[in-house]
Amino acid sequence: MQDPKVTFFPVGNGDCSQIVLSDGVEIVIDCNITEDARSENDTSRYDVHSHLFDGAKKLNGSTPYVNAFILTHPDQDHCRGFGTTFYVGDPSKYADKHLKDRLLLISELWFTPRVFSPHEKELCEEADTFRKEAKRRMELHRRRAGDRDLPGNRIRIIGYSDNPDLKGLEHVITTPGNYAHVVDGQLRTDFCFFVHAPFKIDTDDKWAERNDTSVVLQARFDVENKPDAGLALFGGDAGAAVWEKILERSDDVTLQWDILMAVHHCSWSFFSEEPYGENKTPANSSLAILSKKRVGAQIVASSKPIRDDDDNPPHWAAAQLYKSSVGSDNFRCTSETPTEKRPLPITFAVSVNGPVLEEPAGKSAVASSAAIQTAVGMPQTYG
Repeated sequence: MQDPKVTFFPVGNGDCSQIVLSDGVEIVIDCNITEDARSENDTSRYDVHSHLFDGAKKLNGSTPYVNAFILTHPDQDHCRGFGTTFYVGDPSKYADKHLKDRLLLISELWFTPRVFSPHEKELCEEADTFRKEAKRRMELHRRRAGDRDLPGNRIRIIGYSDNPDLKGLEHVITTPGNYAHVVDGQLRTDFCFFVHAPFKIDTDDKWAERNDTSVVLQARFDVENKPDAGLALFGGDAGAAVWEKILERSDDVTLQWDILMAVHHCSWSFFSEEPYGENKTPANSSLAILSKKRVGAQIVASSKPIRDDDDNPPHWAAAQLYKSSVGSDNFRCTSETPTEKRPLPITFAVSVNGPVLEEPAGKSAVASSAAIQTAVGMPQTYG
């Protein structure tokens, strides 16, 4: 057994994260994998596809796979490269040509009903590819096909059982406000997600913004029989109004965090529903979410480099608020770590004493372990 790990990949203004549990079970949350990133000539872009493929486990000794892929919402910067990184279709038809193309099978697909909203015709090509794969798997489960629970056909829907589009799928639905203890068909005793959002009003409202239908998750890790040794909060692109609702409906247990992915690529929208030029005052509810941090908390902005300009995202003023919460040494931007010219994944090992930042691995690592530990500090014991 190993310590579980949480990794944030440098993918510009987009999201792509990886959770690896103590027994090697792998969960990927979103992807923003560009063709440029696959080139060895551009060191400013990290090759996430190769990272995932080269380190993948093999199903039946031959098919590379990840245990679960979670799409927080179907915007392009959260699913770019989905169809060129992952295999879609009947898993029994995965063949040598797919292996040659370095495609990864997804054992279990997680998503919300929003990908089937009235706006589905507006989806980007990658999101439409995801939608078709989700519908293929949904149909297997709706008609209770014999192979529905095989790796490559499994699903977990974050939604509501009274949604008419989900009739017959009640057995694979997790309602926000509950814990999800099963990953890839296996009951976990050392890990779970608490699902905060999306809310029913947003998933059912055809006029709702896609950002407001983002899946919001708290990942909870037990290590060496210590409950909640690490807590990580993933918020997709959910705006300030959604976080206000989350604060109203949740307790401290499900809101605490050691690691927070800065919302919407370090956008000002986490702090206000209004543009910064119209409202420079952050919402009290958003500040309250930040206050749920535990000792030694870390924030990671999955964004392009953060400049002192009017760009949004990432937004300079938002970054300063994040830094004021955890300290500058505990705030990192994926496109700047360890350097802008050669960004590398940011990985935390979740120890019994909390998350610890790991040294970037491989020949391209340019930051020493000593320098990293100085920035992060020693692991904290939570009281």
